[in-house]
Amino acid sequence: MSFLVRGVGAVTPVAPSAEQTWNELLRGTGAVRQPMPKGFGGRSYYYSGVPAKFTAAVSRQPRLRRSGGISLLGVTAGLAALEDAGIPVEEASQGAVVFAISCGGVDYTRRFYHEVVTEGANVASPLLFPETVYNAPASHLAALLKIDGRDYTLVGDSSVGLSALHFASQLLVTDPDLPFCIVVGVEEADWVLADAFATWRMASKQSSFAVFASMQGTILAEGAACVVLGRTGSSIRVNTNAGLPFFTQKEAVSAFQQVVAMTSQERRPAGILCSANGTFADRVEAAVLGSAFPAVPVYAHKPAIGDSLGASSLLQLVLATFALEKRELPPTLHAGDRLQTVTREVTGISGTELLITSVGFNQQVNAAWLSLA
Repeated sequence: MSFLVRGVGAVTPVAPSAEQTWNELLRGTGAVRQPMPKGFGGRSYYYSGVPAKFTAAVSRQPRLRRSGGISLLGVTAGLAALEDAGIPVEEASQGAVVFAISCGGVDYTRRFYHEVVTEGANVASPLLFPETVYNAPASHLAALLKIDGRDYTLVGDSSVGLSALHFASQLLVTDPDLPFCIVVGVEEADWVLADAFATWRMASKQSSFAVFASMQGTILAEGAACVVLGRTGSSIRVNTNAGLPFFTQKEAVSAFQQVVAMTSQERRPAGILCSANGTFADRVEAAVLGSAFPAVPVYAHKPAIGDSLGASSLLQLVLATFALEKRELPPTLHAGDRLQTVTREVTGISGTELLITSVGFNQQVNAAWLSLA
């Protein structure tokens, strides 16, 4: 299924907007890495945080004054995408909201259960609990936009943003009166998450990581990205699909190969924006992309920004819209030699079609095809 990208928005560790993020990545900027707070057991991890000033405007909304950081990020990206699409907030109630999340409001969840464990259930703050549920960010944006009927949250791995985009396209197909969908991917970082990923040998303890090199794990990041999907109002078209599952890492290559073939349909993209993050995902993408598209430049944004999980694949799509418009891909920071087509400097592209790929942590692969309509 295909629809038009009417507008995009993002807030990332390197910039408060989608366009500024793109410009920083073109310059080869890497996000500031800092040790995660609230750790214990002598284990420490780095992460890329979003400065509070990037979400200061929405934090002044009465509804959001006590909200967690993940909600502030999601609302910031959502409102920015609506503005980019030229849709006034007063008219946003006609649309639908679809959120993509991987781990959710971990900070407030940690705070809530810390009170339960240390002081007992009777003193746990009821003000914290609503922010611990997965659909808290979506509910805040929907309430601000006065959307009271079509508000969804999909929970998955780092490919869930593309799944949410496909879900939004299904909503548009089944409801001809629905003019647009606001699709938001969002994530916050916490020491508990990093420690869990380290247990699975997927989190680095260093302040940087390389892609398409020896597997050393990723660095988590905060962030949000949004795409307004509709039938009119843009020249950029995106084709989505449901993705495929895999059940072991050995099966991942076959599943990814199938989803790439299903998405590309024997077409050759001008460039590829991939999900490489220093884990087994790099080996999967290198094996398939190096074979299927041996001369197509590949860009990986995660060494620069970090892995924002639920937001990451939608951020790839947001960056792809700029790549199509500007006809270039940014340099990939810290790129190894296991995929020779990785961009190592600003790389021009001549075509009008791009492939976005994602290999998730939790046994899901997906892809999308972006083109100038």
